Order: sequence, then C-alpha cells, then structure tokens
Amino acid sequence: MTGSSRRIYLYWLLLLLPTLAVGAGAIQLLRREQARLAEQAAVVDTARLAAVEARSRLVAENVELLVGDVETGLLDALADVPAARLDAFLDQWERTNPLVRTAFRCTDDGRIVRPAAAAADENGRGFHRRFAALLRTHPPWSARAAPEATQQEQSEGALTGAVQEARRQVTSNVAQVQNARRDAQALSKAGASFAPRAESYDGKEKDELADKTEPTARPARRGWEPLMVDGRLHLLGWVQPGGAGEVRGVDLELTALVARLGGTLPAAVAAGEGYVLRDDKGRVLHQAGLVPRNGPATARVPLAADLLPGWEVAAFVNGTAPAGSSIGGGFFLVGSLLVGIFVVAILSGGSLLLRQAQRSGEEARQKTSFVANVSHEFKTPLTTIRLYSELLELGRVADEGKRGEYLRTIGRETQRLARLVNNVLDFSRLEQGRKKYQREPLDLRAEIARLLDTHQPRLAEAGLVLQRELPAAPLTVTADRDALEQIVLNLLDNACKYAPDGAEVTVALAARAGGGAELRVLDRGPGVPHAHRERIFEKFHRVDDTLTAEKHGAGLGLSIARQLARGLGGELRYEPRSGGGAAFVLELP
Repeated sequence: MTGSSRRIYLYWLLLLLPTLAVGAGAIQLLRREQARLAEQAAVVDTARLAAVEARSRLVAENVELLVGDVETGLLDALADVPAARLDAFLDQWERTNPLVRTAFRCTDDGRIVRPAAAAADENGRGFHRRFAALLRTHPPWSARAAPEATQQEQSEGALTGAVQEARRQVTSNVAQVQNARRDAQALSKAGASFAPRAESYDGKEKDELADKTEPTARPARRGWEPLMVDGRLHLLGWVQPGGAGEVRGVDLELTALVARLGGTLPAAVAAGEGYVLRDDKGRVLHQAGLVPRNGPATARVPLAADLLPGWEVAAFVNGTAPAGSSIGGGFFLVGSLLVGIFVVAILSGGSLLLRQAQRSGEEARQKTSFVANVSHEFKTPLTTIRLYSELLELGRVADEGKRGEYLRTIGRETQRLARLVNNVLDFSRLEQGRKKYQREPLDLRAEIARLLDTHQPRLAEAGLVLQRELPAAPLTVTADRDALEQIVLNLLDNACKYAPDGAEVTVALAARAGGGAELRVLDRGPGVPHAHRERIFEKFHRVDDTLTAEKHGAGLGLSIARQLARGLGGELRYEPRSGGGAAFVLELP
C-alpha cells in the first residue's frame, strides 16, 4: 500500500469513527427521549383515568342527590297533608304523580289500612300481595328509631360534605343536573297543595273541618327502605307523625325515577370516554359517550346501598395505554430513521470521496504509465528515423536497393509518429471538449477502399493478409472524413499489434437495415478476456500495461475511436469473433 493510499484510508477512518459515534449517541438519546415520552404518556393516562374516576364519582353523587331530592320531596308532601284530608290526597296523588306507585296507610304494628285488601283496585291487591306480610313482620320504622331532624337541618345536611364538594366540581354538566333535580323535586311534590274544592263544602262544614284540623307539625320520624320483593327492587318511604301511631307511606315508581336519572350523566363527554348507569342486574339504564359492547369498565362507583342497592355508575376509556406507547414508538421510529439517513448520507459521501480519491490515484498512475508508454512509443520511431537518416547522410550505404529500403522505413516510421501525435492531439481535444466535426456526405465504400489501398503495404509488412468485403454499390453517409479515417486507422493498427503473422484481417462494410452503415474489422488475434471487453475502451487502459509488454502502446487508440464514433452519432463495440479473434463493429448513422 502506497503512502497516498494510507492517507486516503486514514481520512476515511477519521470520517467513519466520529460518524458512528454520533449515530450511536443519537440513538441512545432517542431511546431516553422515548422512555421519557412513554413515562409522560403514562402520567397523562393515569391522570386521565383519575379524572374519569372522579367524574364517575361525581355522576354517582349527582344520582344520589337527585334520588335524595325525590325521596325528601315525596315525604315532605306526604307529611304536610292533614289527617282529615289524607285519604283524598292519597287517591289523587296516585292518579297524578308519576313517581307514586302506591300510597298506603298502616298501623304501627304493620297492619295495612289503605289500600284495603278487598278493594277492586289492581294496584291495591298488588301492594297487599307484595308488602302485607313484610310490613307486619318487619316494619321499616321499627329499625329507624332515631329522631328525625328538622327540615332546615336536613337541607343544610344535604349540602355538606361530599355533596357540596361534588357541586363545586360540576362545570359543564351542572345546568343539566340542576334541571333534572328541579324537575324531580317539582314532580315529587305534585299534589302536596291538595285541598277539596270550595263548592264541595258549605260554611258549617268548613267550620267543622277547621275545628277537626290539627295544626301541621313536622313529623318526628321518617325514612326510606329499599326492599327486594319477588326479585325486584322497591323503594318504600314512610312517615310517622308524632313519632308514634299510624304510618303513612309510598311505594316509589322506579320506572319514572329512572327516566329522570338520565340528566345526571355528562352532557359533553371527551373523545374515547363513556359513562353508563346500571341497575343491580347489570342492565344499562342510561348511557353517555362511547361504551364498548364487551370489556371491563375503567372505573365502577357503586351507589349508596340505602338508596339504590347494587346499582352503579361505570366509566369506560378506550385507547389509553396504546396511545402513549404509540407516541413513544413512533417518535423513536422517526428519529431512528432520520439518524440512519444522516449516518448513511455521511458514509455515502465519504465512500464517494474515497472512491473519487482512488479513481484519482488510479488516473494518476495511468497518466504516469501513459507518459512512459508515449515516450517509449515516440522514442522508437525517432530512433529508427535518426539511425537510417545518419547512415544515408554519411554515405555509408552504397547499395542502391538498401538506400531505397531505408527511405521507405523512414517514411513508415514517420507515418507511425504522425499517428501517435494525432492520437495525442485528438485525446487532448476530446478531453477538453474542443473537438470539431466537419460533417459532409461521404461515399463510405470509396473512402474505405482508399484507406485500405493506402495502408495495405503496412499490413503486408506486419505479415497480415487483407480481405475486403465491400458492397458493389456506393454507400453514402454523413460523417467527418478525418474522424472516420482516424477510427479506421486505430482499428487497423490494433490488428497489426495483436494478429499473428500469416493471419488474415477482414474489413467488411454493409448497409444497416434501419439506415446508415456498419463497418467490421475482424482479426485472428488472441481476443479480449471477458473482464476487459468494456474496459479496453477506457483511456489509458491496456490488458498488459507494463513497460516490458510485448506489444507497446499508450492505451488511447480504442478510447479515442469510441469517442469519435459517438461524436459522429454512432457507436463502436467489441464482439468475440467466431473461430477465435476479435471483431470491432463501427455503426454509423
């Protein structure tokens, strides 16, 4: 390895190693950034899940608040009715209030007074069938002996603690929840201002009724009891005036209550979120947002067991964990791709520079070889010309025949020297792009015949037999006469170098099917190895480029011939000749 090559590879290593180090560092930074993004996405997902769970709890509290408002309103309406008007109020209440399934009266020991067991009303019979034995054996008011707080205390208590916190957290859905609550409160108190029409009583009856009317007092005991009867949930509310004696009660119409619970769910739901209200059997009663058919709930908040036992608010979130991982994975993929492109671009650029440096070094060696070969080629004919001319000048050749032979040798070497000079000049013009072509119509048959007549003696001296295969009729093409002659001379000179003595050289000319002409120069030399069949047309390239090679040359003849052929709009190519040898094919337009 030469010093120049060592420097080239050293420069390449200086470029390669930092590039790989930068690429590895960038990949490591991308991995860290991917981990940071994944961690950040996990934090975001956790925060989102926490927000969804908090929103679910808020929905559950709104449901409990609305159910509590309904129950409070119903019991307030039931407690405010005077005893004298109670039966008429309960009849109308059942007819007009959709939240009332059945209103009843019973004794303190659970014996039902209203509705009567023998009444024809289907609702009454159903109530007796469901609750008669239950109230007699387990009256709810016996388990709720704690004194009832005043209405003001209940109102204040209802607004404390978690409920107040829930109300403070309500933002976009607060109006919807408040509307649902107002609707439920108004509906639960429907009929509370019931009183017989004035025309139904005369003045005496009014006075008697007024005398019998007891002053309205807030009941001391009240409550609600969720009961499972025949596999179905019933909400049973009761009021015991004065804390003892007869009990007034109501069986809540659960269907009407459920219809009004839809307002507690969020009106606006974020993308990918869904909320449902489910009963104790898992049936979806209300839904907001996107809820998958199958799959576990992200958050489940059960409702208060003393209000709606077994009911719950469930929240669903779609695509939380995959979103975070896809962001981190996508960032790492794109970043790695960009880093890879950067590293490949640097390495590719370095490879191109390395290749260019190698080619420059190769061209420098070829030019050095070219100078040496050209000098040798120039020196040989000059030495011959000088030797024979000095012999003739000094008169040392007395034989007239030898003097003529010497003169012919001087002429041949002069022509050889002229061809070398023309090749060098043509090469210089072609390399600089200054080659000018004088195109004119030529009879190619006549031009080739003239060239062969001129150079046949030289071929004969080289021991070659020239065979011509020319068409009988003229063949006209448009070409440059000097360029065409230079191509043919270079091909004939190549045959003189490599064809053995006694072999034949064939020059064949024919018209092409698509127009133009095709000239073939065929010899019986050793041919060209497969690996060199295209490289022989490169400048300075020779199959054997040593100074001790048997056949000397500059390695320019075929390169110049191909460039001239392409300059004329044609092509020069090599083909192996059948039976051994080489065939050079010149195509002219």
